[in-house]
Amino acid sequence: MEKEFVDFSSTIQHSWENFLGQLPAILLAILVFIAGIFAIKLFSKVVTKFIDEKSKDSIVTDFLVNIVSFILTIFLVIVCLGILGYGNITDKILAGTALTTFIVGFALKDIGENFLAGILMAFRRPFRIGDLIEVQGMRGRVKKMSLRETNIKTLDGKDVFIPNSIILKNPLENFTYNQLLRSEFFINVDYSEDLEKVMKDILHIINSFEEVEKNPHASVYVQEIDGEKIKLRGAYWFKTTDVNAPGNSLKSEILFKVIHYIKKQDIQIEENSPNSDDERKTVKE
Repeated sequence: MEKEFVDFSSTIQHSWENFLGQLPAILLAILVFIAGIFAIKLFSKVVTKFIDEKSKDSIVTDFLVNIVSFILTIFLVIVCLGILGYGNITDKILAGTALTTFIVGFALKDIGENFLAGILMAFRRPFRIGDLIEVQGMRGRVKKMSLRETNIKTLDGKDVFIPNSIILKNPLENFTYNQLLRSEFFINVDYSEDLEKVMKDILHIINSFEEVEKNPHASVYVQEIDGEKIKLRGAYWFKTTDVNAPGNSLKSEILFKVIHYIKKQDIQIEENSPNSDDERKTVKE
């Protein structure tokens, strides 16, 4: 019993001596850890302010700041362990972290791709909330964007969630980016009609609508001549701040007046006229 007590006392004394020997390193590690935590918090505030000014997106800001803080905290812990003399442990942590990152990255490749696309789009986003966009045949107004997907509301009321990687890798049409759109329609007029008068009257009808822009100005011109018919093309511009894109309601009202004019003047037109072209173009910056 006495021998066991002596061994225990010897062990306690040896541990205490080791503790005293390691005390400077322990105190230094604690100081470095505390200072590092304060430095990480200060750095996070600076990064948050910087990203907010660039992206104006709280989701992206929180994500990036959390990632940076997490990486810096891991690095801080490794430094503190190194100060305490646990270099072998830090090497194993780094090796395990690299292997884990590779495995997780490979397994979640598609999710990671969408997150990266979301981050890239946050700094140079091709649309804003409320914009009317179309990508791969899906058209709708942007409701919300996260780091993984973009939520749009289609014109028939459906909610569509598009992965950000699809938006980043495919051509995207934004109907409201410049807040100015062009719409057009076609009329096949008989060759015997007074072409100059018909064009002038149709142009007057188009310009009678307040929503139609005066600059760029509307136009009516001959598209082509085919036998006994002449194809006229009417085009006009409107602001998407005044008229909801793609402007189907405004086009319908204009065509209604044009049809009324055609009937009233007894103008001879070909079948399937007037018709519209789905092409709409935005003003290039």
